[in-house]
Amino acid sequence: YAYAARKFVMNNRRLALIGLALSLAGFGVGYAMTNSTLFNFCIPDEYACRELFNQIGDPLFYAMSALAIVFLALIFFPKAFPYWKKFAVWFIPLAAIIFIFYEDPASGDLFSPYAAYVFKWVAAVYVVVSLGIIGFVAMRHSSQK
Repeated sequence: YAYAARKFVMNNRRLALIGLALSLAGFGVGYAMTNSTLFNFCIPDEYACRELFNQIGDPLFYAMSALAIVFLALIFFPKAFPYWKKFAVWFIPLAAIIFIFYEDPASGDLFSPYAAYVFKWVAAVYVVVSLGIIGFVAMRHSSQK
């Protein structure tokens, strides 16, 4: 039983490390796309080019930073991986749909916020709920020992 439990933890830790590496790579790509003029992808006068890179880069930047935080926590608490995965299976596709189809209304008020605010809030909700799940499972497993 101890061998199977250790193997389970190592597999989950390996999955979390892979997820962390991929999310950090996505974070870097999102950062580069968000700063397209800094990395010479676009000329500062080319608004259409900068807007295209921002529409792809902003959601990637915020989503991947949130995933990186969660995968980092899962490296330290690998037993929480299956519980977190049940949440992530429905939340990540839902967030991706919001990120893809959210139109920037350009009014920025409470009922139609700018896209960057929506990306930040969705990522923040994801991180808070994920860390709550991981913390709950970690406390539960530590009290059972």
